[in-house]
Amino acid sequence: MKYILLAYTKKADWETVDTSSPEFLAMCQFYEDIGRELTESGEFVSTEGLADPSLTVTVRKGDKGAVAVDGPYAEFKEVLVSYAIVDTATHDRALEIAARIVEAIGDTVEVRPIPDGPDGS
Repeated sequence: MKYILLAYTKKADWETVDTSSPEFLAMCQFYEDIGRELTESGEFVSTEGLADPSLTVTVRKGDKGAVAVDGPYAEFKEVLVSYAIVDTATHDRALEIAARIVEAIGDTVEVRPIPDGPDGS
C-alpha cells in the first residue's frame, strides 16, 4: 500500500535555518541516503521539499464562492516542509521509515495511507 509521509518542522526552526551549517548538511545527507535505500528496495515513489510557508495561498469556501487567502488556514507552530510517498508491504514498515526520519531529523512526520480504490482499500 502507498503512504504519504508529511514532514513538519517548527516554524521558528524554518525561519532561522542556516543552510550552510553542519547540522543542515547532515540532514541533507540523511535524506539522500534514505532516498537511495528506498529506491533500491522498490519502496520509493516520490518526494519533494516545499517552498517557504509565506508563499502559501489557501482556497476555501466563502459567502460568495471560493476565495483565496494568503497564508495557511490557521495560526500554526509547525509548518509542512516536505512530503514523501512510499509503497510498503505493511503499515508498520511505513511507520518504521517515518520513525527513522523523526530520529535523524527531529521533525514531526504524519503517516497517512493512500487508498488504492474508491472503497478506501
